[in-house]
Amino acid sequence: MRLSSTEIAAFVDGDHVGPERTVTGVDALDAAGPEEFAFCIYDDPTYVRESDAGVIVCPPGIKPIEGRTLVFAPDPKLAFVRVANEFFANRPTETRVHPTATVDDGATIGDRVVIGPHVHVADCVEVGDGCTIRGGAVLGSDGFGFAREASGRLHRQIHQGRVVIEADVEIGPNASIDRAVFDETVVERGAKISGQVHLAHQVRIGRDTTVAYGSGFAGGATVGERVTVHPHVSVATDVAIGDDAEIGMNAGVLSDVPAGTTVVGTPARPITEQ
Repeated sequence: MRLSSTEIAAFVDGDHVGPERTVTGVDALDAAGPEEFAFCIYDDPTYVRESDAGVIVCPPGIKPIEGRTLVFAPDPKLAFVRVANEFFANRPTETRVHPTATVDDGATIGDRVVIGPHVHVADCVEVGDGCTIRGGAVLGSDGFGFAREASGRLHRQIHQGRVVIEADVEIGPNASIDRAVFDETVVERGAKISGQVHLAHQVRIGRDTTVAYGSGFAGGATVGERVTVHPHVSVATDVAIGDDAEIGMNAGVLSDVPAGTTVVGTPARPITEQ
């Protein structure tokens, strides 16, 4: 792929400064060569001057540098990722299932889905178009539900619900998503789930939400849209987290979180109350 700097500027709706150049790949700012595209998030022009990248997308606060080709954008990282994904990423054109993965009869798998090694997709699972399920993930296992009698003996609760993974979702390595008891466990369109994450029965993760590694959600927990969940968060049963909230690392969320609120600690509280 050969892409000109003016094409990059037009694609990200940025301002082009300096001579037109052509790039054939992408790399980090400190490693890129003259035919590669990179990004800089700093207003200090030193980082740009020290880079050999042919084209750099950077904040508008940097002044033009003679002989350097720059594209100014308010969010350089976002602009870089958009260009890299559109022009340089190796996107699947068909569904690919690793030979070691197991997809049970009855499971529904969409188009352009990538299922990695040692993944298990149970028959109660529906996976939408463009999803990536990374190695070792388990989708559709019976949930952790039991009833205890007076003697203390435990009886397993029946699980006959479904798991619905909507389009453009990514599930990280060794994540686990349990089937619902009678209804659905849902990961909505565009959500990104990291490795070692557990979603119990009837959990719902909202559209374009990110869940970092090692987090766990007890049964019935619901997470709104565009929420940021940092690593090692624990969310209690039936707790609701509103849209655009942010949950700090290691937080224990025991009660509902209003939309747009940042909470930290255990029990988690709004950051202004800490």
